[in-house]
Amino acid sequence: MKNSLQLAVAIVFMLAVTGCATTIGKDYDQAKVGQFVPHQTTMDQVITALGQPQERETESDGTTRLHYQYVVAKGSVSDYVPFAPKSANTGSKDSYLYFDKSGRYLRAENTQSNQ
Repeated sequence: MKNSLQLAVAIVFMLAVTGCATTIGKDYDQAKVGQFVPHQTTMDQVITALGQPQERETESDGTTRLHYQYVVAKGSVSDYVPFAPKSANTGSKDSYLYFDKSGRYLRAENTQSNQ
C-alpha cells in the first residue's frame, strides 16, 4: 500500500513538473509561402508544399482561401507557482493564401508570434 501511494505521488509530481502542451493544426514551413509566384503557382503545388490546409473557403466569385494554422501552448510548473517568472509558452503562425477561380495563387497574409 505504501509503495502504491509513493508511486501515485511520484506520477502526479512528474506530470506537474513536465507540464502539458496543447497543439492546434499541423506544423508547416511558413518560409515556403514566400516562394510561391503570383499567377503562376497552382493550388495543387501549394498543397503539395505545405500539406492540407486547416480550412478551405470558396467565395461566390470562385476565389478560394486556404488557411494554414499552427498553435502550440505549453504549460509549466511556473504557471502554478505564485510570483514565479513566466516564460514564453505559446507560439503560433497563420497563413491565409488566396487563389483566383482558376486555382492560381494570388497573395498571402502571414502572421507569427511567440509569447
